Order: sequence, then C-alpha cells, then structure tokens
Amino acid sequence: MSKDSDTSGQWIEFYKKKGDNLVELSKNHISNKEYRKALELLSQAYNMYKKGNCADDAEKTKQKFDELKQEHFKKKE
Repeated sequence: MSKDSDTSGQWIEFYKKKGDNLVELSKNHISNKEYRKALELLSQAYNMYKKGNCADDAEKTKQKFDELKQEHFKKKE
C-alpha cells in the first residue's frame, strides 16, 4: 500500500453521513412514538459523530437525546 492513499477524509465523511442517517431515522421513530428506539439511534448517531470529529453535530445529538429521555422517561418518585 502506498503512503499516498490517505483515506481519513473518506472515513470522516462516512461517519458524518452515517450519523445524519441515524438522526433522520430517529425522527421517524419519534413521530411514531417509538421513543426507546429513537434513543438507541440517537446514541449511535452521537458515537458516529464523535468518530468523525463532528463536535457540533455530536453536541446537538446529545441535547436531543437528553431532551427526549427527560420528556418520556422521567423517573417516578
């Protein structure tokens, strides 16, 4: 393998697209009131964004995850 074939940019692009797709899927699950599945997808999207060094997208996804969790999975006291 030659040293000229740097694929890091392609991986970053892949992780960004994968994260975007997972967020879109989560929106569909939210609209169908499948909140647990939406949380799983948002968690996966967050990890993809972190791998792709997409800090802004990762932070937005984490906020959406936290909001959804607070709204639909509050602990009963």
